[in-house]
Amino acid sequence: MLAFAAALLGGQAIAQEDTQKSVNAHFEGEVIPLRTNASTVGGFLDELSICLPDTAAIQPPQDSALMDGMSVFLKGLTVTRLTTEEIIPVEMSLEQNTHIGPEGMAITDPGRAGRREVSYTIFYYDGREVGRRRRAKVIEPMTPTRAVFFTQHYEGDGPTIEQILEMRLKPSDLHVPPMRYREIVTMESTAYEPGPRSCGRFASGNTSAGYKAGYGVVAVDPKVIPMHTRLYISGYGYAVAGDVGSAIKGNRIDLGFLTVDECIQYGRRDVEVYILY
Repeated sequence: MLAFAAALLGGQAIAQEDTQKSVNAHFEGEVIPLRTNASTVGGFLDELSICLPDTAAIQPPQDSALMDGMSVFLKGLTVTRLTTEEIIPVEMSLEQNTHIGPEGMAITDPGRAGRREVSYTIFYYDGREVGRRRRAKVIEPMTPTRAVFFTQHYEGDGPTIEQILEMRLKPSDLHVPPMRYREIVTMESTAYEPGPRSCGRFASGNTSAGYKAGYGVVAVDPKVIPMHTRLYISGYGYAVAGDVGSAIKGNRIDLGFLTVDECIQYGRRDVEVYILY
C-alpha cells in the first residue's frame, strides 16, 4: 500500500517533510493513505493528475481547505495499475580527431540500448479516463554509440596526437604555433609531474585518459576543453588534453613535466592556449 501511495505521487518533489499532510483517499473499493503538500482538495487532485467534471461527487468540495488526517471521498472513481517495459534508444556520442589520410568516421563502441520499467496509475470516472500518472525506473542503462570523425590532417594543422605523444618535446619558447586553429583562450597554467608529489601516494605515472604522464600531456577541465583535444600552448609547445585534476576547473590548465624541480621553476603563469582542429 505504501509503495502504491508513492507511485501515485510519482516522484513529485517534496518541499519539507513537516509541511506535508496525511490524507486518506477513498476510491471505489479501496482506501489509500497519501502524503501531500496541497492546501486544498482541488490541489490534492492536481497532485494526482486527476481532472474531474464539475458534476463529480467529491467530499469535501474541491475548494475546501485540506487538513492533516482528513478523508477525501472520490465517489465513482476507480484506479487501474499497469506496468510495462520500454526500450531506451541508443544515442550517438561523436568525437572529432585528425589523422593523415582522407576524412572518415569509425565506430569505437557500438553501444547498447537500455531498458526501463514504466508503471502507470490510471484513474477512471464513470468508465472514462480522468487522470494518469507515469513512473519510470531504469533497469539497464543505455550505453551510447561512440564514433570518431577523422578530418584530414594538413601541414598547417600541427602534429597529430600520435606525433605529439611520440615526440614528447621538452617545453620551450622556441616552438612555433600552427597556422590553423579553432580558437585561442588565455588560461592560468600550473605544472605537475607524474610522481606522488603532484599526483598523490598512489601515482601510477599514467593519466586518466590512459596516456603516460609527462611532456606533451596536460590536465584540463573537460567542460572547457574536451579530452583528447590537440593543443598548442605558448611557452610550452604542442600537447594533448589527457588528464583531469580536482583543482583544474574553468580556465585552468596543468602542464606535464618530468621532475618536481621543473614544476617549481615553471611556477604559475598565464598562457595562450591554441585549440586545434
